[in-house]
Amino acid sequence: MKNFLTILFIAALVTSCKQEKKITDKSFPLEVACYGYNENGTNISFRITRVDPVVQGTLIYNWAEKDRNSGSFKGTLENNIILGVYTFLSEGKQSIREVAFKVENGVLTEGFGNIKDVAGVATFEDTTSLTYDGTIKLEKDKCIN
Repeated sequence: MKNFLTILFIAALVTSCKQEKKITDKSFPLEVACYGYNENGTNISFRITRVDPVVQGTLIYNWAEKDRNSGSFKGTLENNIILGVYTFLSEGKQSIREVAFKVENGVLTEGFGNIKDVAGVATFEDTTSLTYDGTIKLEKDKCIN
């Protein structure tokens, strides 16, 4: 019985140490959450449902005085840059385009650059030269769509 209690105590101690390590590890720059932008009648919501470093979620652009588009996002997170494919519906038509966000202090800043068409998919010409000028910054828990 004494051996059983000792083994149980050691197992509990090891398990609690592993859990503490997970809780205090804040090195990953992105969380499963909804990130939003709301200014001048434009609303953008990026509901991230998976991060590991595959990033998945739903993305909605509701531009002021323009058609709304919504769809799915699947990409990767590398060097604090989310880069992936946004498959969406707009005006009843399915489209696909590449989207990028820079992650800094829990804020996602959308990246912009020259676009080329590759088999019907709008892709960046050069992902290393994207501009993250701060025009569109999505903040955690700011979704309204």
